[in-house]
Order: sequence, then C-alpha cells, then structure tokens
Amino acid sequence: MKKSIAAGALIAMASYLFLKADAPLGAIFFGFALSFVCLYQLDLFTGKIGYFGEKDFAFIKILIGNFIGAGIVCILLRWNAGMIETAVALAEKKAALPWYIALINGTFCGVLMYLAVNSWNKGFHAGCFLCVTVFILCGFEHSIADFAYMAYAWVWSINLLWILLGNAVGAVAARLLVHENAPFFNMFNKPKNGSKGAAQKSYPLDKQVS
Repeated sequence: MKKSIAAGALIAMASYLFLKADAPLGAIFFGFALSFVCLYQLDLFTGKIGYFGEKDFAFIKILIGNFIGAGIVCILLRWNAGMIETAVALAEKKAALPWYIALINGTFCGVLMYLAVNSWNKGFHAGCFLCVTVFILCGFEHSIADFAYMAYAWVWSINLLWILLGNAVGAVAARLLVHENAPFFNMFNKPKNGSKGAAQKSYPLDKQVS
C-alpha cells in the first residue's frame, strides 16, 4: 500500500506544478512524477492497469492508495496563494465535459500511459516525459491527476469515473495492439499436454512494471 500512496503523492505534486507553472512548462515537467514512479517501481493505477488480465495486481488496492496519497498532498498544498482559484477553473472545465468526451480523452491517455511505462521498461526513459507531455498538451484525461485537481478545488464530477474507465480501456488496448500475440487473460493461454502456451512463446513480459 505504501508504494501506491507514494505514487499518488507524486502525481498530486505534479498536478500542483501544472497549476502553478506557466504553459507549456507544466506539461513538459509533469513527467517527473511518472519517471520517479518507474525508477522506484511504485504502484500507479494508470501504469499497472494496462496489464489487467496478464498480471495479478491488486488494482483496487493500488487505486485506493493512489487516492490516499494524492489526497494528503492536496490537503497540505491547496491553501497556497492562488491555488484554489486556478484549480476550481480547471476542475469545472473537466466537470463540464460530456461523459463520452471524458471517456474518449481518458482512453487516449491510457494508451500513452502504457506506452510511457513500457518504453521505460525497455530502456527508453525519455518516453515518460514524451508521452506525459503529449497527453497533457492534447487535453487527454489522467484519472489520478484529475482526482488531484478536483481535490485541490473541492469540485467533484462523475466524469472522474468515465476517465478512470477510459484509462483502463486505453492502456489494455495499447498492450494488445503493440505486442504480438499478447494474451488478454492467461487462463486462455494455459499450456496443454505439457506444451508451452502461446503467451509464453511469443510474449515475454517486462520485469518491471509501474
């Protein structure tokens, strides 16, 4: 649980940076959070959910830990000068999105989050900053960051659930598309008669997953 709390705290710090920094610096440097999540192998929901069905992670526990960590940071930082007003404007903008736009924007963010984490695992560390910068500049929605924005503003919206679902769908879809013969559920790829399963043959799993 402590790794998921730490990951949520880092995302909330990056969200604070985004609110305080001049554009586009906030978007460019937001990726510091994901880079340290990957470096210390912390548990971030949007980094883990892409492996749903492939790896046995405690996804709900990770999500709760992320919210706890982000919430603690938001409580401590939300009273800084100019913070609440800026956060309210951003949170209200996200709350005003039609549900299907929230879902679509969350889906494309999920794709980029999977690519960011997977690129780190393959040694392309700049992928963290590239993918994070792209999803922010495109206006895609990251569920943990949006939770932080809403917590800073204390403005809540059901769109957070659509964004959360979109992050999951996009990340899983990215894994299935970019890896040849990537299994969805391991139960469908169990070895038969002592032979190796399709997933074991063609889809070597990354050792580190954030």
